[in-house]
Amino acid sequence: MTNLGQLSFNITDIASSVVRTYTNADPATGAPRYQFPAPFFAATTQEFIGSSDFYQNTPTNYRDPQSAQWNLTIERELPGDMALRVSYVGMNSYRMNLTVDLNQTPPSTQTYDPSQKPYQNWNRILSSENLGYANYQALQTELNRRLKSGLSFQASHTWAKNLANYGGDAPSGFAPEVIYGTAINDQFNLRAVRGNVAGTRRHRFLFSGLYELPFGKGKRFLSNLSPVLNGFFGGWQLSNVTLVQTGPFLTPTFSAGLVDPANINTFNRGSLLRPDRIGGGSIDSPTPDRYFDINAFTAPPANAGRIGNAGVGILVGPGTVAISGGLSKTFAFTERVKLRFETTFTNLPNHPNFAPPAVDVSTPATFGRTTTVQTAEGAGNRVGQVSLRLEF
Repeated sequence: MTNLGQLSFNITDIASSVVRTYTNADPATGAPRYQFPAPFFAATTQEFIGSSDFYQNTPTNYRDPQSAQWNLTIERELPGDMALRVSYVGMNSYRMNLTVDLNQTPPSTQTYDPSQKPYQNWNRILSSENLGYANYQALQTELNRRLKSGLSFQASHTWAKNLANYGGDAPSGFAPEVIYGTAINDQFNLRAVRGNVAGTRRHRFLFSGLYELPFGKGKRFLSNLSPVLNGFFGGWQLSNVTLVQTGPFLTPTFSAGLVDPANINTFNRGSLLRPDRIGGGSIDSPTPDRYFDINAFTAPPANAGRIGNAGVGILVGPGTVAISGGLSKTFAFTERVKLRFETTFTNLPNHPNFAPPAVDVSTPATFGRTTTVQTAEGAGNRVGQVSLRLEF
């Protein structure tokens, strides 16, 4: 797998890095913090001498990520011009990119001590490392029917499990090639960021079909129509695309400005923090205003010496039910001149498909609330269109 995008930009100057200098000013007042006769500011948990960042480093021995793929498929022809296919699909990806802070101190139950940094003259040293991995396993079932009696369709279901660590502490979708400028919190425990990939749905059912209405010449009904009437009543087609899938995997978070439970200066790193999980989190009968149980999470205690124990991708957001349909017909005036009429509708029943709710437990007023609806994959509000196309 060749790296593109931001990481490709990084390796154009592989032996160097972007170095940011420190601005000697208090963000609240604008006054200099370091000035004579006392040019050294007392170290605290959030600021210390050696404040220049070194990023984004790419090691000289960095290698392109790779994946190994395998599958086993069984196919069977069924009565009624149908065919069944069942496949087991697997993929193991490794050496994927993961950004870490090489200047991080190990987690501790003691207050953060900047003197323990490996490189005292620097603040963050962010590096793109071959530390990411992902494992995808799926069972795919597909049923196809060739056109017979005016009906053809394809129905498929995928059960999938995709576990990875390359998304960082709290991924919200498929991660890009590089979490540019944001390192994971604890580079010493990469297993803590292993979890369900947000963009891979556990279940996904997709149906697409085409049905020629049984009216007109050669059909079951009104087969003796005159050519003129047959031109109006015959040849109509119904089409349908139906999508039903479970929701995305979500990760609860809390504000990093509240506490540094592992004493690794998470205030400075800018990564999202996960809370402690003290309950299930899911609700048996969720509503748009209360999709998750906020009482299932709490901020880790101070000096815990660890990151919050809530796992990556432990919550499942709202699923999707999107039924789209169309009606079409081609009117033939001459052998070369035709007029095609078509009308299509997305989300025919206008079913509300809610977008993922907020997952920041630091803001109880919005946690678990869904305030918008989905827009992708025809799952938004019902939309219809009518078109005429003249072909000659």
